[in-house]
Amino acid sequence: MVAAMAAPSYAKKLVYLGADKDNQKVIKRYNRYRHKPRFYPGASMGYTAVFGVRANSVMSTEEAEVNVVKRWVQDAVINDQDNRLYFLEIKNKTNDTLYIDKHYCFRVYNNGKRYRYFDPDRDYDETSKRFIAIPPHSKRNLSDYKAELINRGKYKELKIIDYPEEFDWNAKSAGIYKGRLSIDEVETFSEENSPYYRTFLIAYSKQRDFSEYSFLTINMYMRQLIGNYFPEVYQGVFYSDFDRIGGDKYTITSCDWVEENIPRPKR
Repeated sequence: MVAAMAAPSYAKKLVYLGADKDNQKVIKRYNRYRHKPRFYPGASMGYTAVFGVRANSVMSTEEAEVNVVKRWVQDAVINDQDNRLYFLEIKNKTNDTLYIDKHYCFRVYNNGKRYRYFDPDRDYDETSKRFIAIPPHSKRNLSDYKAELINRGKYKELKIIDYPEEFDWNAKSAGIYKGRLSIDEVETFSEENSPYYRTFLIAYSKQRDFSEYSFLTINMYMRQLIGNYFPEVYQGVFYSDFDRIGGDKYTITSCDWVEENIPRPKR
């Protein structure tokens, strides 16, 4: 899936910057890991998707670079355990300040539905979060994670102040059914035949008023499906499932559990 977005309403000129010499090197970071299959009797009811980045992505230009950064962060809702989260990190490669207007940055899901990182109708009381200024040769996240527990009488309520990225996927919409794979069996997909895609579009400008702007684009796809459920959510509660499957810091995974009792087709 490759998404095209309309120009910001106040933008006067789209400055198309093609990928620079580092672009393919950045993309390859996310496509290195290959899970080795193991076969156990029984059909898998849960799956782990390993995501990759398509070759047509523009993650690095002469002005900016974007990476998906994985961090273990402390999460108030799970009693201060560490939680694995993903962030889009934008690097300014110039000697000028770069500006991000989150109103014109999008996450595009497999079904074409778009999520706008700042929507005035949804975030009317948080205008200060709309704009990001990235100083020369510095990095900033498109979104961060901030949460706090608020006392509500006998109960505590979690207030989310800012959201990170998530790579949740829906097995049913991707055509992944219970028993499609045996336990620890692996299915590999190409960019063209993948059952699941996701795109990130980031508009940035050297001008504070966005009179000229450019795009960074990450086109992701499911490149492996593992017949096992590796949630790798909490570190320190169970052993790290992420370490178990052998991925490095650029390996992006997400799980889904399939409950429908659909018979496995014959091969």
